[in-house]
Amino acid sequence: MRLALCIKRDIFGMLAARAFLGALGADLPEMRVFCSVKTRPAEDDHPLPRLMKALEREVPIGTLLPATAAERAALHPALRPETWEPLPDLSRDGGARMLLDWQPDLVVSMRFSLIFPRRVIEAVPMGIVNVHPGALPGYRGLFAPFWQVLNGEPRLVSTLHVVDPGIDTGEVIAAHEVARHEGRSLMWHMGELYRGGARLAAAATRRAGQGIRPVGTPQPQGGAYWRIPSAAEADAFLRGPMPVVTAGDYAGLLQEAMAVPPGLRAAAA
Repeated sequence: MRLALCIKRDIFGMLAARAFLGALGADLPEMRVFCSVKTRPAEDDHPLPRLMKALEREVPIGTLLPATAAERAALHPALRPETWEPLPDLSRDGGARMLLDWQPDLVVSMRFSLIFPRRVIEAVPMGIVNVHPGALPGYRGLFAPFWQVLNGEPRLVSTLHVVDPGIDTGEVIAAHEVARHEGRSLMWHMGELYRGGARLAAAATRRAGQGIRPVGTPQPQGGAYWRIPSAAEADAFLRGPMPVVTAGDYAGLLQEAMAVPPGLRAAAA
């Protein structure tokens, strides 16, 4: 079976890839990794999304990734983000052609920033499955962990679902729950959500390798779509309910996601 892993080139993408490969074990399919490079101007509109962008991408990718290439030299390519193939878009003659020229039997999307068009979905024999870091249908869209925390949910959820032409509207295959820990940060909870979701994706991948197409349960009517928070909503989060990150949580994420030497890890934290 040919697998295309579509992911984002940031700390949670690296963490998800590590959890995914670890759950697959030794029997890995033939695989190529494609990454989205899309950025959103709204990420610079407020200190909170700017902070998240710095912690998720600028520090690990811009600073630590080049400094730790030697530590990852012997790893599987899926654990070496410098080898991931960038998809600038999913246009017919651009990223979609790059992806479909690989002729994958299954596409696994985790923290991928691009919306799969119908023609791509229909061209993949086993379909596309996606790890979404929110409960569906109530937390479709962007910043799902942020909104789950801000809304006071006692348990946060990531969902593995079949990708259809809508946005986070496909059949639900499985869900992973994380109990809310007031002593931990938003980024710690995000790590837990992606780690658990990646393991669900690995289980679906193993079944696909046995010829079992991923299917799920249709989502109920209703639901809600969330976007990047406004300045007032971001301010409300910064005043409460938990820190965006702590030094200890961030050091742990770096240690898990990347081969970062202790000295660099401590300096980053």
